[in-house]
Amino acid sequence: MGKVRKKNLIRRNLILRALLDHGQLSLTELKLHTGISLPVVTSIVNFLKEDNLLIDVESRGPSQAGRPPSLVALNGAAGYILGIDLGRTNSNFILLDLAQNLVADVRTKSLNLSNEISIIEDLHREIDSILENADVSWDRILGIGISVPGLVQGQRGISETYLNFGDRPVAQVLSERFGKPVHIEHDAKAMTLGEMWFGAAKGRQNVLCLNVGWGLGLGMIINGRLHYGMNGYAGEFGHLQIVPDGLLCYCGKRGCLEMYASGKAIARNARDKIEKGAMTNLATPDGKEVDRIDAKRIIEAANGGDQFCIEIIEEAAGYLGFGIAQLLNIFNPELVIFGGRISPVKFFLNPAISAAVKHSMTHLNKNVSFETSKLGAKSGALGVAVLAARELFEVEHLNPSAYV
Repeated sequence: MGKVRKKNLIRRNLILRALLDHGQLSLTELKLHTGISLPVVTSIVNFLKEDNLLIDVESRGPSQAGRPPSLVALNGAAGYILGIDLGRTNSNFILLDLAQNLVADVRTKSLNLSNEISIIEDLHREIDSILENADVSWDRILGIGISVPGLVQGQRGISETYLNFGDRPVAQVLSERFGKPVHIEHDAKAMTLGEMWFGAAKGRQNVLCLNVGWGLGLGMIINGRLHYGMNGYAGEFGHLQIVPDGLLCYCGKRGCLEMYASGKAIARNARDKIEKGAMTNLATPDGKEVDRIDAKRIIEAANGGDQFCIEIIEEAAGYLGFGIAQLLNIFNPELVIFGGRISPVKFFLNPAISAAVKHSMTHLNKNVSFETSKLGAKSGALGVAVLAARELFEVEHLNPSAYV
């Protein structure tokens, strides 16, 4: 790429990224956000209007003197972004237009997460169905973001646990198959991005986002930025050892928090105790139903007043709270967000918060806020959709300071 072309691409993307980040802006505001001179901003904005990427919008209000400044914004009709959160039990599909308006929100039973290449065709069929119902053609899709559980190096497009098709990064494989830019992210980090853009973490600087579902995940916002760590694996909160010489975890270590405080832990603990004679409405005289007991049934029984199930949930919450206390002591956050299917469950949240406060230092917990996610199951899909949109206007690897 020649120097002039590279400079123009950087300037274009800086303007588009600023509008994606901040919404409608005046030309003067674009100058301040991008560091590009006003005449060049004006020229590029006019060019982007001709390309149908930008539109003029009404002023936010009356100007103090003279004519109010003209504002521009991304044109939502210019294209669409898909955000897909692939879970172990359920998946969420979000379709946003370029202006980040919600076009479709679909929740389905999850695909069979695996490392079989056939999952790509299954995923393609789901996408086609969603686009057909939304009356959006495939050629209008600008990019796709996909979040998955397990070990993920999102910045390198690599998923180690699921969608691992060999030596090539899964993002590259999917981009070629779909003919679209595809970006991969860890499910907890995707949830955190969703909270940063649309939820309780918006505008916050130091936030912990917990994804409490079948497993445990953690996304960390440190000084206003999502923290990845050296290899992108930061946030494996579920593998904090909580019980020395405890239960054997699938990671190969013993006593991991996920074995005591996740949805799968709740189900396993209940089944073990029922097999040992615990009294509960879930049990049957012949014991044949025990293997089918999952977290969902336990939660339903607890909501119906089953004391055994209530105690199982509270026990898991106590373990989680102890783990959160360690995070409070280390990171000193301003906010802890509880997301995932288990977090909003009755009998879970309050015991978890109580244990977190009990086991952490007073100076570190007295000003922290605890909230459940208002985005619910949509947070992860929203997060990877915005990630995919931002990557369309990516400039970091082009060294913009040398050209602007």
